[in-house]
Amino acid sequence: MSRQGQTVWLGRLAADNKHYEYSGAVSATRLRTIEADEQVIVGLGNPEARYAGTPHNVGHEVVDRLAASLGLTWEETSAAWIARGSSPGRAICLVKIRLAMNHTGAGLKRLAESLAFDPRQCILVFDDLDLPLGAVKTRIKGSAGGHRGVASILEAFQTDAFRRVKIGVGHASAKLDRVKYVLSAFDEESRAAIDQAISTAEAHLLEMIGPPGTAKGH
Repeated sequence: MSRQGQTVWLGRLAADNKHYEYSGAVSATRLRTIEADEQVIVGLGNPEARYAGTPHNVGHEVVDRLAASLGLTWEETSAAWIARGSSPGRAICLVKIRLAMNHTGAGLKRLAESLAFDPRQCILVFDDLDLPLGAVKTRIKGSAGGHRGVASILEAFQTDAFRRVKIGVGHASAKLDRVKYVLSAFDEESRAAIDQAISTAEAHLLEMIGPPGTAKGH
């Protein structure tokens, strides 16, 4: 996709997000604040249904899987979809920001101010084009690695102190057109690898969360 094409696409998605932010959902300010030892797991992705099942939305898929495994229910707010509950011994809050991927930082920052949590409580879950398809890697902190959604978060909070779980989506198709690839549905073969990676990512998240006082990263 040309730079002009990218600009048009981002502009259209940003306009669409006005609907997502003001669709009659409850305000995030009406939710109870995050507890001091609660873990906030942020699945990155684009909010529109047409991007479900694409490489750029695997972060959403991971937190959806975790919510289902723990029996949590998503609540729709004006800023994000939020599911709260607990894993064994630890309160958790799952988040999917209702803004275009590249604007996630601004939305997460506003949510953090409303619910009173900080980067040390967060784990970001997202796709990584530089990792082989299906690989899963965790990090304690670091640069955005070229991921614009992550870059927007680090910019908004002015820190890189976010733990991460990265799911590899690297594929030959990405070399031809990275933007088109991450916004197109996985083919059947890739889908099988990603389904396994989602299960692995879920296991890593549960390990990273741990009971109170044991949260960790790699």
